[in-house]
Amino acid sequence: MKGLTLTAIFEASSLNYGESVGNISELKKLTRDGEVYTYMSRQALRYEVFRKLRELYNVDADKEVPLSDEKGTIQFKPTANIKDYVEVDLFGYMKTDKGKSSLTRSAVVRFSPAVSLSPIAFDVEFGANHDFAKRANTNPNPFQFEVHSSLYTYTVAIDLDRVGVDENENNRLELDGTEKARRVNMVLDALKILDREIKGRTENLSPLFVIGGLYPVKNPFFLGRIKVNYDRNQRKYSINTKLIESALNLKIDEKFVRDYTSCGFVDGFWANEDYITQNLKGKTISDFFEELKSKVDEHYNLRCEM
Repeated sequence: MKGLTLTAIFEASSLNYGESVGNISELKKLTRDGEVYTYMSRQALRYEVFRKLRELYNVDADKEVPLSDEKGTIQFKPTANIKDYVEVDLFGYMKTDKGKSSLTRSAVVRFSPAVSLSPIAFDVEFGANHDFAKRANTNPNPFQFEVHSSLYTYTVAIDLDRVGVDENENNRLELDGTEKARRVNMVLDALKILDREIKGRTENLSPLFVIGGLYPVKNPFFLGRIKVNYDRNQRKYSINTKLIESALNLKIDEKFVRDYTSCGFVDGFWANEDYITQNLKGKTISDFFEELKSKVDEHYNLRCEM
């Protein structure tokens, strides 16, 4: 049994809006420790990863849309399967066939929400489309929306034993190791250069810091272990490495989480880069993802030989 998990930090602004009240668009928010933080939902992250998979690899783009609302609920068609549709394999499904009970398969690629690492100050941007109104010789339409610029963190967990395997199909459908590795590595490529288009902006969701690996147990070790501090003298953020070290020192059988873990970071952004390099064996973001992809290839090749 093996699982892949990674936790990333990125910097972005105003990533996910909820319900609008009149002409005011409110960001999605949650309250913790008496402070209010903004977040990007796991559904929004899933959407952006799948969009990037299509952009990079044309995933499922040349096939019939596998969704239907015939049952009154939008769900996957009974004919959609993990062999033909990468989306069905990676992100799970619910589908119903006539005269049969519903079949569900939970996602094998799971996201936490991307939560801001600093609380919102409730800044609001005001606009009125004055140019359009002037050109159309009419009154402007005022609008307001909340804005929040922050570092955000999220965690991805991939169940490597369930990628390319569907117990719901007759005689159990399973893909070969090469295809399993290809699909997982495509997700890693998408995460490395992820972005989001929202309200006329493109936000960069690619990691400034990322930590994780392949583990003999399935646990998102660094979820809830990421905090940052701002160094006003250097005008840079530093990562709270004590929390990370506590996770790295967890023991698994005769080894530690640290023995399976690597990390990557963007040079020049962090105030404590020397510590990250020396104690966490930090490397470039590209090197981190390439190392993780090599471990995925090794994992599935070993499974094929058994």
